[in-house]
Amino acid sequence: MKTFSTKPTDENALKMFELDGVERNDCIVRFVNLLDAIDGECTIALNGDWGSGKTFFVKQTKLLLDFFNPQSDLEDDVKNRVQQIAQTLRLENVKNYATVYYDAWMNDNAEDPILSLIHETLKDVPVSVPSKRKNLLSIAAALVDAVPFITGKGLTNLLEKAKGEDFLKELKDEEYIRGLVRQFIDELIVERGNRLVFFVDELDRCKPEYAIKLLERIKHYFDDERIIFVFSVNMSQLQHTIRAYYGANFSATRYLDKFFDLRISLPTINYQNYINKCFPFMATSWYSDKICVEVIKHFNFSLRETERYVRLCKIAYNKKLSRNGEKLFSVAHAYFIPIALGMSMRDISAYEQFINGESENILFNILPETSLNKRYAKRLMLQDHEFFSQQECRHDRDVVVNYEERMKAYYRAFFCKNPFPENEKDDYETYEMNSVRRHVNQILSLLSWACDYTLEDC
Repeated sequence: MKTFSTKPTDENALKMFELDGVERNDCIVRFVNLLDAIDGECTIALNGDWGSGKTFFVKQTKLLLDFFNPQSDLEDDVKNRVQQIAQTLRLENVKNYATVYYDAWMNDNAEDPILSLIHETLKDVPVSVPSKRKNLLSIAAALVDAVPFITGKGLTNLLEKAKGEDFLKELKDEEYIRGLVRQFIDELIVERGNRLVFFVDELDRCKPEYAIKLLERIKHYFDDERIIFVFSVNMSQLQHTIRAYYGANFSATRYLDKFFDLRISLPTINYQNYINKCFPFMATSWYSDKICVEVIKHFNFSLRETERYVRLCKIAYNKKLSRNGEKLFSVAHAYFIPIALGMSMRDISAYEQFINGESENILFNILPETSLNKRYAKRLMLQDHEFFSQQECRHDRDVVVNYEERMKAYYRAFFCKNPFPENEKDDYETYEMNSVRRHVNQILSLLSWACDYTLEDC
C-alpha cells in the first residue's frame, strides 16, 4: 500500500515548486525578497498550524538561497531544476547566503542548544578548505569545553546572582562563549557566504525547557548583524509551551516579543487546486470525490490531514462496487462514508454519535444545501429504492425539502437501530438493511472485503 505522506525532502520540495500545488510559490519569492531587504540581524517567526506546510516553505526557501550561493554544494541536477524554477518565478540577484536547517524537535535531547546548533551547522554547511575546517573544528571543540559551565544559567539567573562571589567568573564565561560563537560565524561566513540564515523548525514541539533554552541561547550568543533566524512555528502552541514552563498566568505573548522581530503567517491554501494538482485521481466527476473536497473544506484540514484523509477515502471507496452494486451501497459509498471518515479524523466523539444514529442534522452542517447536493438529491428521488416505497416520495421541484427528507431517511436506514416503524418493513427489507448496515460498518473499520489497499490508481 502506498503512503500519501509527502515528506519534506529536497526532491519533494522541488516537485512542490514545479506543481505549485498549494499556490505558495509567489509567497516564497516575496519571502526571499524580504530576507534580501533585511539589513542587520533579524529573527522571524513564520507562523502556521501543525501540518500547514511550514517545513516545505522553509526548505523551498533554503533551496533558492542555496542556488544563488556559488559556494553551495547543490548537485548539478538539483541546480538545473532550481534554476528553471528561479527563472519561472523571475527571481534574480539574490544575495549570497549560507543556510542551515535545524530541526529543534529532533535535537531536544541535546545537552545544550549551542552545541547542537554548531553540530548541525557543521553538517549542513560543509567547508572544503582544510585550514578553514580545522579552525571551525577547533572553535567547536572549545565550545564543547566551555558550554557546560553556563548550562542552565540564562542571563536572568546570572543577574539574580550578581551579588554572588562567582558572578565575575560566570560573566567571563558568558563573554568567552559569545566570542567563540562569533569566531565560528566569522570563519563560516568568510568561507561560505556573506550572511547566514538559520531555519529553525519544530520549536513548538520541543520540551518546554529546551524550547526556552534554545530561544535564550540564540538571543544571548548569536546576536550578530550577519545572521537571520527564521523560526517556523505554531505560535499558539509555542505560547502553551512557554506557559507550561513559566506558569499559566505568564504573559507568553510579551515574552516571545523579546525574541521575534517579525511575525509572518502562512497564507491559507486553495484546497481545490491542491487536490487537482497533487491528487489528480480525486479531481473527477464522481460524486464521492466532490463530497471529499467539501469535507476537507468544512473541517479546514491541514496539508498533512488532507493527505491522511485522501488515503482513508481511497481505501474505503470502491468505485467499481458503487457503479455495479445496489443503490443503498452506492449511496453509502458516495455520501455517508466520506463524511464519517472526515468526522473520525476531527472529532472521535462526534463520529461515534454519528455512526450510532444520533446526529442526522450534522449532515446539513457539513454539506449545506449547495447545487451539488440538490443535483444528487434529485437523482435519489427519481431513482428511489424500493426500501423506501412505504414513505412519501415526491417528484416535485422542491428539492430543498426533499433533499433533507431523503438524506435523513437514508441516514436513519444506515445508522439508527430502528429506522422505521414495525409496520413499514417486511422480512426481506430487514435482511437487506442489516446487510447494508454491516457493510457500512466494515467499510468504516477499513476491514471490508470491498476496501482497496493497493491504491493502484494513485
